[in-house]
Amino acid sequence: MNAINNKLENMNKLKVWDTIEISEDYKLIETTWVFTIKKNHLNEVTEYKARLCAQGFAQTLGIDVHKTYALTGRLNSLRMLIVFASHSNLKFHKINIKSAFLNAPLSETVYLASPQGLNIDKHKYCLQLKIAIYGLKQAPLAWYTRLKEWLNKSQFHMCKLDPCEFYRLGKHPLWLYIHINNIALFGNNVDQFKKDISS
Repeated sequence: MNAINNKLENMNKLKVWDTIEISEDYKLIETTWVFTIKKNHLNEVTEYKARLCAQGFAQTLGIDVHKTYALTGRLNSLRMLIVFASHSNLKFHKINIKSAFLNAPLSETVYLASPQGLNIDKHKYCLQLKIAIYGLKQAPLAWYTRLKEWLNKSQFHMCKLDPCEFYRLGKHPLWLYIHINNIALFGNNVDQFKKDISS
């Protein structure tokens, strides 16, 4: 139960949803909890984690979801970047963006049934999502759109041949390859980028 409470508290801090009264017009999407046990190198339990997932299979195209595709980088683009980095003596770094979807605003109106562990009257109230959560059909695209906007503001340019490859030239050039919430970085000065994207 602690894992559920921790996740709900985190989602409340991030203002993922608004609690509203249920209307008979609303189509409520149910949720499910996914649990993970994290262990250290000695196989000792270090953490119990919970993730709230929407049952996106119940979404209706044109009502609570419009676009469902998710952009993923081409393998040839990654190979090309690895060869380029090797010839240019660039360092390779990898970043995993934790809770990536919880940083992506939704453009559609999605109503969730009250999940287990949330102390509200589930017959009277529901949740109107403001931010994407795991399980929604549009969550990967919402995250990509949010990340792309941030990269554009940070002076990165999208490669014309692969929408998941970005670059920034200048004093410290940097190339990125994106696969959902994993980013491969190629460059010699990536510390500032890591700080910026973490904030």
